[in-house]
Amino acid sequence: MSYSPISAGECVSTGAKAHVLFGRMLDDNDFWALLECDSPQEIAGYLKRTEGYAKYLEAVMAATVHRAELEHALLAVPLYAVASFLPYYGGARKRFLRAWVERFQAGLLKQVMRWLFAGRGERESLRSGYEGLPFVTLPFEALISCKDFEEFIKTLRGTKYYAVLREPIDWLLKGRGNLYSCETAIDAYVISNIYRSALSLPMLERPEVLNLLGSMVDVLNVYFCYRAKRFYAMSREEIVNRLLPVRFKDKGPTINRLASCDDMEAFWSVLSTTHYLRAFGTEPPNDELALERDMKRFLRERALSTFRKGSPSFHTVIAYLMLLEFEVRDIITIIEDVRYDYNRRIAAAFLTRPLIPGGALSWR
Repeated sequence: MSYSPISAGECVSTGAKAHVLFGRMLDDNDFWALLECDSPQEIAGYLKRTEGYAKYLEAVMAATVHRAELEHALLAVPLYAVASFLPYYGGARKRFLRAWVERFQAGLLKQVMRWLFAGRGERESLRSGYEGLPFVTLPFEALISCKDFEEFIKTLRGTKYYAVLREPIDWLLKGRGNLYSCETAIDAYVISNIYRSALSLPMLERPEVLNLLGSMVDVLNVYFCYRAKRFYAMSREEIVNRLLPVRFKDKGPTINRLASCDDMEAFWSVLSTTHYLRAFGTEPPNDELALERDMKRFLRERALSTFRKGSPSFHTVIAYLMLLEFEVRDIITIIEDVRYDYNRRIAAAFLTRPLIPGGALSWR
């Protein structure tokens, strides 16, 4: 695919826009201030005064906002950010962004499945999660009205997720599968589409985007192997069959070795030979939250490095969107910590943004 002056101009202008938007993101002082808030309402008020979030939270009444309402509004921020870039692009870049943003709809679909599986929860809470959002194409109103998974899969007929979920839901209905298998099927479909879209990008833009996306794919595959071994006692064949069907640096032989390990010590021994030991730590974790934080920090560092690399271009936009997602997730973590009055010093140590060097539990 060619790299024409017109497309180069598109990428420079949007890359510059990403730099402007990056400058509006929160800094360390903002995060410390959020950690010192006493309620979700106070957090909402603070965010409404920042340049980066004011326009996204215009409809939020800070004094009376419910925690779930605030979180739903924040989760929509990366969607609107993607929407602001789409008009500038056509062809492969637009297809990539649409594949990228599909992760949000897939996340909503998994929420509905968890709600249906649990047999409890409020429909209104689910409804507020998707109402008014851009890029939502699934019939969520009908899906949250389903009584069981048999009706759920029939409702998905005619959508792109029907073929994805038909078999795992059939196994679930027969009592030979679980919800985790359904969720991994969704993840495999969505992330494979993103990866394939990246392969179609113009040649000069492709390497940086693939390096960023490939790191995410490899880390997710390793994490799936870890969870499958530690919590689900899955066999090597089951693990390999349910991994994301794309690889980057960690190819088949490495994944097969990880999937074949008998215990966590052996798993970490194999992990130490890969490119991703730093994302998981040098030994099996004592705390799952710390493990997930380290994974996210590793990917955030990759995104920050990519954002700063070279002249502004399409890779700058993708790196910015990843960084924005991590920031939003951190804000939601703080909302949960404040709402349930968790220890803020410990909370600070588990954010994706490394506010505390080395994870030491000290206040600023």
